[in-house]
Amino acid sequence: MATDAQAARELLKQARKLSSTGGYSKAFDQYILAFEKDPRVKESCTAEFRVVLIRLNEILMSAGKIEDIFANFAKAVDAFPSNCFLLNDIGKYLYKFGFYTESWSHFQKALKLNPTFVNAEKNVNSLKNVLFERWHYRMLNDRIRNDAYFSAIEETSIPYKDSVLDIGTGTGILAMFASEFSPTAVTGIEASELMAWIAECVTQGNGMPDIVIVNRMSTTMNYRDIGGKRSLVVTEMFDAGLFGEHVLRTLNHAWEYFTIPTTRFIPNKAEFFVVAARSDSLHKKYQLGVAAKQLLKITDMNVHIISDDEPYDCEDIPFIEDVKYISEPQSLIQVDFNDYRDVQEKLNHTEPYEVKFTANEDNEINLIIGWFNLYLTESITLTTDPRAETRATAWQQAIFYDNVPKIVKKDQVIDAEFLLNGSKLTMLPWSESYITRISPEAIRFLNDEHFMKTIGSCIGMSCIYLGQMADLSHINIVDLCPFPMFGMLMLKRGAQSLTCYAKTENDHAFIRTVLEINKIDLSRINVLEGEEWNHEIFRDEKFHALFCNVIDLSGDIDLRLSEIALQLKTNNLMPGGLVMPANIKLMGQIVNSPWLDVNNRVYDSNTKTYKLAEHINRYEVTQNFCIDFSNLPNTPLTEACYIGPLYSGLRTDLVNFPVTHSGDATAILCWYEIELTEDIGVVSTNRTGSFIDGTLFLINPPVKLEAGKEACLVRTNDEDASFKMAFQIEVPADEN
Repeated sequence: MATDAQAARELLKQARKLSSTGGYSKAFDQYILAFEKDPRVKESCTAEFRVVLIRLNEILMSAGKIEDIFANFAKAVDAFPSNCFLLNDIGKYLYKFGFYTESWSHFQKALKLNPTFVNAEKNVNSLKNVLFERWHYRMLNDRIRNDAYFSAIEETSIPYKDSVLDIGTGTGILAMFASEFSPTAVTGIEASELMAWIAECVTQGNGMPDIVIVNRMSTTMNYRDIGGKRSLVVTEMFDAGLFGEHVLRTLNHAWEYFTIPTTRFIPNKAEFFVVAARSDSLHKKYQLGVAAKQLLKITDMNVHIISDDEPYDCEDIPFIEDVKYISEPQSLIQVDFNDYRDVQEKLNHTEPYEVKFTANEDNEINLIIGWFNLYLTESITLTTDPRAETRATAWQQAIFYDNVPKIVKKDQVIDAEFLLNGSKLTMLPWSESYITRISPEAIRFLNDEHFMKTIGSCIGMSCIYLGQMADLSHINIVDLCPFPMFGMLMLKRGAQSLTCYAKTENDHAFIRTVLEINKIDLSRINVLEGEEWNHEIFRDEKFHALFCNVIDLSGDIDLRLSEIALQLKTNNLMPGGLVMPANIKLMGQIVNSPWLDVNNRVYDSNTKTYKLAEHINRYEVTQNFCIDFSNLPNTPLTEACYIGPLYSGLRTDLVNFPVTHSGDATAILCWYEIELTEDIGVVSTNRTGSFIDGTLFLINPPVKLEAGKEACLVRTNDEDASFKMAFQIEVPADEN
């Protein structure tokens, strides 16, 4: 009679055989039975069991069998109750399906078991970003905004015993301002469940329990729901484009259901301005530039990013060095919130609003910048004008980027039209030109002129190298970059075939169009579209060259493509085949940046000493992505330092940074040096025009550094190349 140990070994054998042929469901069951028979086998097959579980859940996800996914996780956790990787995996699925509280709990359990688990920490950060949007920090730290609203409420309330309604109360700070002036009642309405809870904590924690917080959409309520009509309505439901948070619809409803004849609104009025401008650095985020189109031989095409139904983007224009104003600003729309008829008229307006720009020089207009004034009272104004030194920094500026660039002559008059449509401003096209749309990844990759030139410089040596393996007409290439520039150039040199990747259907069509224009036989290419494929699609195919970009636009590691590249290199690359990039180095620098500080944590000194930090800062994150270092206000405290190779396995290392300037260290900037081929083509991502943004790790609390000494940082790596940096200690340079 077989022992339990023998039975477990046989079950494991069956499980591995089933998983090798894609029978993940039965394989999973066999693993569970094996663990039940002999728990001692679990330690040796944890990794393979996780792979089977992940593959099985991918299949169940595509079939919509969500309950089965969580049933499998329950069995897995029963088998491995202290496995941080499984807890993290469960947290990711809970997050995906919107179970945020439960997700947070699982990530925290994983971190408690393994405090150095980088992926779990990143997942906590992602969850915090969803629960508590980052713009709250810069808004709460904006003293100009806070002081102006406080003064406006004071000025408006002094003659009255007001009953106050704060619509979109957020953290409750405006409601607390109003509460200072002895109102008969203060109610804050907040649609977000979490923000309403935070507002409750903040108002009660500041000794204002009489402020009532209601967790509902204001447009679903009437005065009975808040205990009566109100004589003062306060709101700050404004985005960079002024109207994008549906403020007109909200205040129209407030006029109908919450007011008395003498009700006043703060702000009293608002005005939106636009100006014609040029910024090549911003333009290249949204449209394919001249150099890229020349390289691809598509100079007559207009190629823009795929529209996501957002008519404008938001940018901190004062930090963009190459912005040039090509006209004087023009007032586009004014609205009086204290005039019900004006609010209704703007809400229901269907005709375009028109402005005329007069060019102040010969140039090109490639974007329109918008900002607003809030006239809180007759004497108190807030502005987001990027040229104003006293602007409110809580808001960015709106960028209307989707028009075909227009060449203008000095004194030429350009007409522009905008639709409001009840919420977001949209700029109407000033050209009937056809626009091809592709992903932001493809746009930014192709617009990185330095990277494109570096790829081009590698082609000659690549041909020589690959020519030693086989005749070039027999060379097969995989290029998994946002656009297969390397693959295309190699096809033009005579390579046999190219397998490439298209993020979207639009990208797929664009790749085929460009290759056709470059007289490449499309039968020589295979385009893998979307993100629902993995390395298994390649089966036993063999390739001579592999080029895979494993860093996404944000500066983070693309774990999916990283895993695919590793599997292709291991299983599908010919012996001695060419791998690109040949090497990726991680670089870093310690800086002082008050701008980063106020965008990532609240300081009570900025909120008129109300205590918000203890309630808000639990949502601060440890890492920021999507940072353009060329536009980041900061003071370097160390030189740029080599941290180590990107792929260094599961490990923890100490890295010393020589301190060159004394000051408070608030962040560690991180970027990459990418060596495309050995001894040729090194590209840093820390430069203007890089398609890859920077990432940074926040130092909290800030650490004082002294010039001439060394700062010691800890780099922690997961097996998949995810990493984090943290401050360790300060060591004197002469210490032995």
